[in-house]
Amino acid sequence: MTDGVTGDRDANELLGQLSTLVAELEEYPDAELREKALDLIQLVLKLHGEALRRTLATFESLPVKSEIYSRLLQDEIIRAILTIHDLLPEELHSRVAKAIEQLRPFLISQGCDVKLLGVDDGRARLRLIRNSQGAPPVAALKLEIEKVLDVAAPDLVALEIEGMAEQIEATAKAAAMLGAMIAPAKDAATTSGGLVQIKRPRPETSNVNGTWVSVIRALGFEDGHFKIITYQDIDLLVCKIDGEFYAYRNVCPVERDRTLDGALFESPMLTCACHGYGYNLSRAGACVDKPDVRLQSLPLKVEDDKLKVAIS
Repeated sequence: MTDGVTGDRDANELLGQLSTLVAELEEYPDAELREKALDLIQLVLKLHGEALRRTLATFESLPVKSEIYSRLLQDEIIRAILTIHDLLPEELHSRVAKAIEQLRPFLISQGCDVKLLGVDDGRARLRLIRNSQGAPPVAALKLEIEKVLDVAAPDLVALEIEGMAEQIEATAKAAAMLGAMIAPAKDAATTSGGLVQIKRPRPETSNVNGTWVSVIRALGFEDGHFKIITYQDIDLLVCKIDGEFYAYRNVCPVERDRTLDGALFESPMLTCACHGYGYNLSRAGACVDKPDVRLQSLPLKVEDDKLKVAIS
């Protein structure tokens, strides 16, 4: 009789012995006894398989499921038994590959694509392909991929994007160079022959007469653009130039019964369609053609992401 204690015996050896015994049993001369013995083996295997299936099912809801699977699969005998019953959990590479493939339609809709380069030592290596300038940045795409893989492969150790470190370094260098280019020199005010740009301070708004009303959200208002806004029965012209907001009444200063709806705006100049006069919106709406003419400016402030003007 075979020793029931297997200890650390090789899984292949045990499977070999099992196959040999089954083969000998199939050659047993007593057909009735042979069939009963084989049926008994099949029932025992089915019972063991169902017990294993239910055991593995209990792990699905556990946060340490992946760690349990990982430790189980390190044992050759357990792997062999799970293989016999077709219960072997999917390999990490397979789960990562399936998750990436399911994510691809979304990434393609965002103007990019992804390719799995490999999964080694618990680390997945990907290549991101950005097909258009409007595609999200690599860092944002990496976050989306991580969200999917956290569910499909929580046992994944790390996610590496090919070339991402180089892109981050290049972006940082470019930002530093740009900052150095636009930063004013410390001695700009004292350097002979140098031009110093003086930025006009925003007028004090605490003592403004009138009612402050919110006309538009500041967030998302693009620099170098202007919008015509109607508040109740008042038309307003709001623009953003070099990060500063300006507000004017949408009224032609020459013919006050006409609006500036058809005006041409090329920051910071607004050219009236009525008379062709140009107004500098960053200079209190002064007319460059007639110094005595200007647009009617309105007090303005930004508060809680809301652009507010004072209307009296």
